[in-house]
Amino acid sequence: MVVDQSCDPVMAHLVRRVEGRPKLAAALSDVDVDCESIAALPDDAFAWPEKRAFPVHDAGNTLMSCVYREGLTGVPAHVDATLKEACDIYGIDVGVFAQEKTAAADVNTNDYLLPDIKRLKVTSVEHVKVAEERLRNEGRNLSLEHKATASARLVQKAAAFAVPLRVETLKMAGMVATDTRTLSDWLEARAEAAPDEHKAGYTKLASVVRRLPAEVRDRGQQMKLADAIFEMDQLSGLQAHWNRRLPDPMASVFNTEKTASQGVTLAGRFVPMSRLAAYEPSFYGDILGPDIVRESSDGRGQMDFAKLAEILNTLPVDMQRALSNQLR
Repeated sequence: MVVDQSCDPVMAHLVRRVEGRPKLAAALSDVDVDCESIAALPDDAFAWPEKRAFPVHDAGNTLMSCVYREGLTGVPAHVDATLKEACDIYGIDVGVFAQEKTAAADVNTNDYLLPDIKRLKVTSVEHVKVAEERLRNEGRNLSLEHKATASARLVQKAAAFAVPLRVETLKMAGMVATDTRTLSDWLEARAEAAPDEHKAGYTKLASVVRRLPAEVRDRGQQMKLADAIFEMDQLSGLQAHWNRRLPDPMASVFNTEKTASQGVTLAGRFVPMSRLAAYEPSFYGDILGPDIVRESSDGRGQMDFAKLAEILNTLPVDMQRALSNQLR
């Protein structure tokens, strides 16, 4: 999927590209992005009309489109030609794109729920609740990936500070079970709402989901479903209805209040899932070896703690005891 200003709600991709270029940041600071207006533009108002990407209908959006185009491979030559022509028409100074050397800041990105863009800092008990409220109120504006990442990292931080979280947060983190009947119902609702050319995709996925067990707790499988729905919603335009007529992909998949796994017993000691989630993958790798971390991955670089719990249950008692001794 091509990401531009129309599908980057909190401008996370833009922030990364603008970092280190204060002139560009200043030039973009007053640019208004109206997703509804962009969606209503004709195809020829985009530098890449086939994908309706990189709008060039005004100077601000042309400048922004140039930034989003940076580093993207497989872009046809006519897209760059259109962007260049638009820059000439609007008199955009290409000098604003230059990278400026700045002193590196001593920042511990691990303190942030979104380390790639240094957002939502959590280093204290008070920060946990503030971050949870921000995710609750503003999470609908995050991309699926950022929403899942921030929520999963918040679960880890909350466990480390012994702060309870709402079930709603666990849902956003992908740590609750999926009721497949409810999910198939939401897929069929999407099929009803989607344009004709996209209805069959939702219907087919709903049919696949109906053949799954009544309840799914495998986070890797759950995230694949959420990713598929996300891509289909983007293609069909249904993202405009998220949290209005339709739940977003994460809420559609993680649709119960049943924690995916309550915990695990290690050498006779019960350890709740929240405690397991308080530790980084490297912690488990150092004690149990990298194979455990690899087998517990959800395929997106995050730990699937339900998988980890299943694996820990099968370990010899001496290995369980070694891990238990290290868990505070």
